[in-house]
Amino acid sequence: MNIAVVIRQVLDLIEPLEVDASGTALDLDSASFIVNESDDHALEQAILLKEASGATVNVVAMDFGDVDNTLHTAAAKGADRIVKLPLDSDVPPAPRAAAALYAQAVRPLGADLVLVGVQAHDELDGGVAPFLAAALGLPYVGVIRGVKAGPEPGMATVCKEFPGAVMARMKVKLPAVLGI
Repeated sequence: MNIAVVIRQVLDLIEPLEVDASGTALDLDSASFIVNESDDHALEQAILLKEASGATVNVVAMDFGDVDNTLHTAAAKGADRIVKLPLDSDVPPAPRAAAALYAQAVRPLGADLVLVGVQAHDELDGGVAPFLAAALGLPYVGVIRGVKAGPEPGMATVCKEFPGAVMARMKVKLPAVLGI
């Protein structure tokens, strides 16, 4: 199985945030960034799949924030390949534009499974994962709590959470995008 994992940088909300000179936006140059927690869970799921089934794990991230440390950590956890996307701006793109950039990087990897955090605290509606699925022309299943290799090739077994903490186990035909 060939897995691609999208890793995003988000503001570290524990650190103080400053407003820029215009008074209308945050000063991102003085801000601290950390890996998005849901994306970190996606990476952990990919590493578990690698350990269980010999999958290959590709990590894709935009060159924003403290991404180098995040990518070194991903490599130390077991990622086989790191793809850092150049960014022409000082701010990350909006979710739909970000998904288009990620799709350009993920498509050539030939991934059977794409794992993305289901949301980020700077993007609470969780748009990147389904937008990425649409850009890749792949099915999407969100709010996934666990992934295992399926009983037959080309399948994955996922544990999906519904409102009220109701859990369902389902088989997903690959390739697919999962929001972790």
